[in-house]
Amino acid sequence: MERKLSFDDVKKAVEEAYESVKSVKEGEIDPRNIHAKAGEFGITVTLADGRTFSKGDADVKSPMGGIAKVPEHLVLFVQDSPEEIVKKSGTCPCHKIEHKPKDLGLSAHGIRAFSAIEPTGDPEGKWGMYEDMTTGLMGNPPVLDDKLFEQLYKAAQDNNVVDKMAADGYYLYDDAELAVKLYVKAEAMTASTKDLAMMGATIAADGVNPASGAVVFDGALSQNIVGFIAAHGPHKMNAPWLVLTGLPAKRSWGGAIVGVMPGVMSIAAYAPELNPAGVSVKAARAIKEVMRRLDLSVFASAKVEITK
Repeated sequence: MERKLSFDDVKKAVEEAYESVKSVKEGEIDPRNIHAKAGEFGITVTLADGRTFSKGDADVKSPMGGIAKVPEHLVLFVQDSPEEIVKKSGTCPCHKIEHKPKDLGLSAHGIRAFSAIEPTGDPEGKWGMYEDMTTGLMGNPPVLDDKLFEQLYKAAQDNNVVDKMAADGYYLYDDAELAVKLYVKAEAMTASTKDLAMMGATIAADGVNPASGAVVFDGALSQNIVGFIAAHGPHKMNAPWLVLTGLPAKRSWGGAIVGVMPGVMSIAAYAPELNPAGVSVKAARAIKEVMRRLDLSVFASAKVEITK
């Protein structure tokens, strides 16, 4: 079974979704999002072949937040087998599930993932692996918000994140302070919906950046990272999100959401106002609208082709 859509269909869906959502005024901006402006809203769709269409504030850069886990985990998938990564995550059924520290203000799993990246004991080497992966996915280097990084790192220190993880016996594969600082830095990197949609499109295109043509990672790993994205989607919305949108996605407390439809496209949307679960109200609705109008889902059996 096959479905054919035109690129004009995609553009129309984005335009209609934008118009239907742009007047929504629900949600609150996260206090960490220090440069956000109320009312900002943008959508970008990038196809696996590189064709791109944007609407609204698609050039506005917002904090990567939890989206940083996508390139972070891709580095891990490059360095290790999926089985080993599952074991290292602490969620493998082969051993006792450990207690995850609470009230860190940061993702414990994100910190652990940086600790597991090789080389051990080498923050510059670890960061180089992460930055190279992120740059390859987006096609250009992400931009660090220095002021935000300083604020987030100070908050982590004031909150005694390292001591709390130690008190809970939360196992890391490298120095805790090193891993915390690197994960905070990754969260403070900024990207636009154009950047994020290209990241997602590179994953959708089996590791080949559709703009540069560069091979960023082995295409066999695409299924692993999309599985990770689906399992750790928009905060507290995983199952409802997948049912309603049919699109594996990650979100940021900065207001961005990026979704990947393997072999077809990526959708990224941004608006800084969040719901109580920390998910952008406008971005979530916009992505749902685009998928609904195109009648697409990763769980559908039809092979999708988007024609010229």
